[in-house]
Amino acid sequence: MSSSLKARMQNGERLHGLFCCTPSSLLVEFIAHAGFDYVVLDTEHSLVNPADLDHMIVAARASGIAALVRVPIERGDLVAPLLDAGAEGIVFPRICSEEEAVYAATLCHYPPSGKRGLSVHRHIGYHSDRLQERNRRADEGVLVAAMIEDRAGLESCKAIAGVSGIDILMEGAADLSASLGVPWQTRHPTVIEGLERIAAAAAAAGIAFCAIPREGEDYWKWLDRGVSLFLLGTDRGVIRKSLAAHLEKYTGAAGGPR
Repeated sequence: MSSSLKARMQNGERLHGLFCCTPSSLLVEFIAHAGFDYVVLDTEHSLVNPADLDHMIVAARASGIAALVRVPIERGDLVAPLLDAGAEGIVFPRICSEEEAVYAATLCHYPPSGKRGLSVHRHIGYHSDRLQERNRRADEGVLVAAMIEDRAGLESCKAIAGVSGIDILMEGAADLSASLGVPWQTRHPTVIEGLERIAAAAAAAGIAFCAIPREGEDYWKWLDRGVSLFLLGTDRGVIRKSLAAHLEKYTGAAGGPR
């Protein structure tokens, strides 16, 4: 790709992504050709094996879409192989403290700022010459996103946003709503207040806030606030709704099934 997702984000481009929970490289191609800018491959809520992830990352790169991977902080061992395979960044769910954010950033970056091991990998075309320079350029393009999804993370969001190496605060309204005592009420005033706090913490730290709008009006609200990074749901939800609408086009127009 001519420009990394991180560079485009820092340039203020409006960027749209989608969670991909289905272990399919073909689906990654579909998401790319639909016009999305990035895809978040999920290892938190899906059973996907490393070989499938590798194929999905290759498909993303071939299709001109950036691939991020969501990896629970407890699975830090996956981070280096995924970045070596060509992922442009890592999304860490349920970041609850400044210490966890520091650990997350450390996993994703080379020394001296991190502890990622050096290797000859896909980002640098498997060249071993000028390895330090090539890895430095690759390191500069890595994105690290911290998802704020519970009360503890919300209380620590300013400190998390201030951690060097964290590029994005990403909201997680569904789990946050449960933690705040109003489960699945993602548009409850208490949840909205929490999202506003997360966005404000990101803005104060000079990093990006990623919104996950549930309705069209949420999207435009964040856009009016200057937010330019969006995750527009999951492949599962989009596919189910699309299939249901396709069926309804025929059965509904004819007055129901015969």
